[in-house]
Amino acid sequence: MADVLERFATNVPAGTVLFREGEAGEVMFVIQSGEVEIHRRIGEHDRVLAVLGPGEFFGEMALLSGRPRSASAVVRTTARLVSVTATTLDAMLRGRPEIALRMIKSLTGRLDRANQQIELLLLASPNHRVVVCLRQLADEAGAGGRAEGSIHLTVGLD
Repeated sequence: MADVLERFATNVPAGTVLFREGEAGEVMFVIQSGEVEIHRRIGEHDRVLAVLGPGEFFGEMALLSGRPRSASAVVRTTARLVSVTATTLDAMLRGRPEIALRMIKSLTGRLDRANQQIELLLLASPNHRVVVCLRQLADEAGAGGRAEGSIHLTVGLD
């Protein structure tokens, strides 16, 4: 399977816009190396929703639903990407159920993180939101059996 994916992989330079919010979705991508930023226009600002790395996939929502792209994707660091059409994805899922299972697990994780963000936004006190957010980040950093971890934060000032 890795050999087949390698044949469809391409190197994409940093700064390349892979797709824009509102466009039709004809392919999804799997990241072999590098990083891709997923962002969405909210009001007058572009907001980063996620930074994805090796082993992750994106662009599947428009491909599976037939609806326009819900966000934009830009290559953050030079990346090696595999593009997958709807026909290829369908064949892969039918022929290799473990791929479908891995996708479902990944999508479930994304849904769980989205639910956590919604809960965070529903908290009345800004101070409470900060404390809960830091606790969630600390929990994620300590995942995998580590007793301690680092939390990397960036602050965007508009």
